[in-house]
Amino acid sequence: MNCDQVAPYLPGLGGGGLGLETERWIEAHLNGCARCTADAGRYRALATGLSGLAAGREINPPAFLAEALSERVHAERHRRFLAVPPVVSPELVRVVQENKEALAAAGAVVAAAGAAFALWRAVRSARSARVAI
Repeated sequence: MNCDQVAPYLPGLGGGGLGLETERWIEAHLNGCARCTADAGRYRALATGLSGLAAGREINPPAFLAEALSERVHAERHRRFLAVPPVVSPELVRVVQENKEALAAAGAVVAAAGAAFALWRAVRSARSARVAI
């Protein structure tokens, strides 16, 4: 018997969803395994709490649940969310500022070239369509 074999059955211990033979098999393992015994205790406490909710009673959450939530909230509270701006060298900024007009002209040339290429493709495909007919 090892922990990997027993672990899938532990949630069923608290809810009474296991057969008698399976429960004996798991209890035999729990007698020698502290880790699985602790896990089984958590599942049993959770099952008891859920049955209390179903009956309409007020229940206290298991201690491990309150501790886990508290640790998670504490960790999230101290986490920093900072946006890291891209690093741009001052030299690049200076070159762009000094050559704004040339860059704008180059952009216009690229846009015109793209438009001319699109027009050429449209004319070429129209000619090809006429020749094929």
